Amino acid sequence: MEFITSSEKETKLLASKFSKKLKTGDVVLLIGPLGAGKTVFAKGILKGLGEKEDSVRSPSFTLIREYHTKQGKVYHIDLYRLRRKEELINLGYQDYFYSPSAVVLVEWANKVEGLIPKGKKVIIDFLGINKRRIKIIE
Repeated sequence: MEFITSSEKETKLLASKFSKKLKTGDVVLLIGPLGAGKTVFAKGILKGLGEKEDSVRSPSFTLIREYHTKQGKVYHIDLYRLRRKEELINLGYQDYFYSPSAVVLVEWANKVEGLIPKGKKVIIDFLGINKRRIKIIE
């Protein structure tokens, strides 16, 4: 499926609707260039799962944030600062990526292909200042 959004609000709304299809054990691979809206999409998913929007923070510096939403546990992982796949291995990534009791959101998933399970891909591309093309491959 492919969508065009024209604002951050529209992107979050799309993500919130997408979240209704998610269940524990699902992995969402968020792919796109820097500033494309991966974190915005993740915030929309978390909001759709019942998390308060103002409590959602980018895990860029911590790598992993854990949320306990109304729908269950969510791991939000940002691999932007990851320099080598070995860093992820040292974190015990299997506990997160293969958790049957959580939804897993992975920003910059393309950096560690081969280490993480196949999941639902969300590919975000710039079309203009606020305009984004969002492809969802389930």
